Amino acid sequence: MTPKHSEDVLVSLLRSTYRNARHGSPTRISTRISTSPTSRQLSSLVTPSSLLHSSIRKQVACSRSGKPPRVHWVQSQTFATAKTRNGKTREIAVLGGGITGLTTAHYLARHAKNAHITLYDASPKLGGWISGNLVSTHDKSDKVLFQSGPRVLRIGGLNPEILVFYDVLLNLGIEKKVLGRKGPPPARYIYYPDHLVKVPTTAITLENVYHAVESFLTEPLYDGGFGALKSIFKAYLSRKKSPGSLRDSSTFEDESVGEFLGRLFGDDRPVKNIVSGMMHGIYGGDVYKLSARQTIFKSLWRSHKFQSEPGTVLVEAKDPILIRSLMSSPNRYKIRELFEKAGVATIAFEDGLLTLSNSLIQDLKNQKNVTIKASSQVTSLKYESGQVSVASTITANKEKRQQTRQYDQVISTLFSKHLAELVQPKHSLPSLEDTHAVTIMVVNLWFPNPDLLGDNRGFGYLVPTTTPDNDECVLGVLFDSEIEMRNNSPGTKLTVMLGGHYWDGWTHYPTEEMGRAMALQAVQRHLNIPVDEEPVSYVRLCRECLPQHYVGHHERMKAAHYDLLDVFKGHLTVAGPSYTSIGVMPAMRAGFEAAMRVARGRGPPWFELEDDEPIDIGTLIHSMEPALANNVPDHVGATGLEAFSKPYLNTLLRAQVKRP
Repeated sequence: MTPKHSEDVLVSLLRSTYRNARHGSPTRISTRISTSPTSRQLSSLVTPSSLLHSSIRKQVACSRSGKPPRVHWVQSQTFATAKTRNGKTREIAVLGGGITGLTTAHYLARHAKNAHITLYDASPKLGGWISGNLVSTHDKSDKVLFQSGPRVLRIGGLNPEILVFYDVLLNLGIEKKVLGRKGPPPARYIYYPDHLVKVPTTAITLENVYHAVESFLTEPLYDGGFGALKSIFKAYLSRKKSPGSLRDSSTFEDESVGEFLGRLFGDDRPVKNIVSGMMHGIYGGDVYKLSARQTIFKSLWRSHKFQSEPGTVLVEAKDPILIRSLMSSPNRYKIRELFEKAGVATIAFEDGLLTLSNSLIQDLKNQKNVTIKASSQVTSLKYESGQVSVASTITANKEKRQQTRQYDQVISTLFSKHLAELVQPKHSLPSLEDTHAVTIMVVNLWFPNPDLLGDNRGFGYLVPTTTPDNDECVLGVLFDSEIEMRNNSPGTKLTVMLGGHYWDGWTHYPTEEMGRAMALQAVQRHLNIPVDEEPVSYVRLCRECLPQHYVGHHERMKAAHYDLLDVFKGHLTVAGPSYTSIGVMPAMRAGFEAAMRVARGRGPPWFELEDDEPIDIGTLIHSMEPALANNVPDHVGATGLEAFSKPYLNTLLRAQVKRP
């Protein structure tokens, strides 16, 4: 079977780069960029069934003239440099102790030569939104673990970020503590209009097919579904009859997820009934504000904007670059083993993701070149004489004191709007002031009765915007007692998520007591839980916890790139979900890339080249080449936002998939 998705290309590239890394030393890289349009086989290794007996050949996409220019490029260092004058120790600050900041400090500690790293966090406890609390049950003899942040990771297909995750596990020595859930993925539901509707699974069985057809024909959730399928099929036939080619980048105008899918489906009912629920579960956001270009639908949006020949897929250039770099790293063999042995849909630790964050924290405490400043609220940032002054308020023993220190380089993993508010002089980063994040109240509930879910076993359910009487502003509910991988106390444990975009513009949020009452009232109605079932609960208000990539995000980040260069001359780098994809593994990737860029003073690849050694893009990515030959591999740059400043097509690779 021919692979049809960019993920398949990345899987094949991973295997190809591993093979070359294992059977030969890293190739010496020249300064010339390969621009030959000749197709070359990417991989002929044994692959999963979807890739069996297939070969992938690359095709270099041409510019409108049809002949990409030959370009020589040796990266020169502009603005901030990797070394300080007179060989003095570099001082590097990392702002934010969440998963992005911890990963950033983790890699800086290992790869920033002659540098001292200081990690700032306003909270007395690091870890960001990954948090957990043990709460006593009714009889006080047992405790239940409540988590208010992410607790499991999905690893279906290949997200290149998983390689960074594996690398960190190996560095920390906790890879054997990871647990995986095998078998078919847990069932998922959507609550509409007044009951749970099971979403069809990918497992093809007679029972599943029958249930999917019956549901599609009878459930109001799927109103407009026939028209949507017809519209999608019509679009497919049109594309097949009239394949396009690379278009001018001006055709890549952004639009909302709702607008894009509404046009594709020819009906907005599936968008409002189904997709809006998906956006609630992932982003807590409004389907008609979130960018199709920047969210989980970006590959689909890109393919419809691009209109390439059948069998051609677009891959972001940074993905094979990341794969190539990590598959040349010291952990490459073990990363490969973890990748091969996975075979699961979700992974976690016994305590969710607490083992990951706690191990990162402990590892940093053991590093001699790292100082952790917890309970240190950064109050201002200012560029002065080639350094960045970081002012902070330190809280210790209920007393506060002010401190200002100068750093050669600062990496901020803070929410972008908060960063803009810190910069002096005021309003120096207007592009980041115009960013937004939603607030979510997380309510954990544990009932002693283990049978409250009835037949509704699975991952949980989402609530779309069209669900009537959603006065509690419920986004979704997780069935923790079903998906957690630790031995839980018998009972039914739920996590209810309230708020999100529904609470945009609110100046006051519900109290913990009110939030508990709202969540309990909602699940009693949704799941028919008797009112006499009294739960143990825990409530946490997560203020501005999920950045929203609204329509125009790419252009805002492009402006932010130039604002940062202008104000901080390359001495301030940003990383995290405010800028790139949200989620634990994308956050870890962002931390890795920012750290390695600052540590080495240049872009990828990081592990296989000595400082100042020139880079050949064609060799760098082994067998795939940029869509336009003047693409530069350093998508991070001095600000972390370099890729946003480039023409969109220059950040993509086009791979043509053919049968042997």
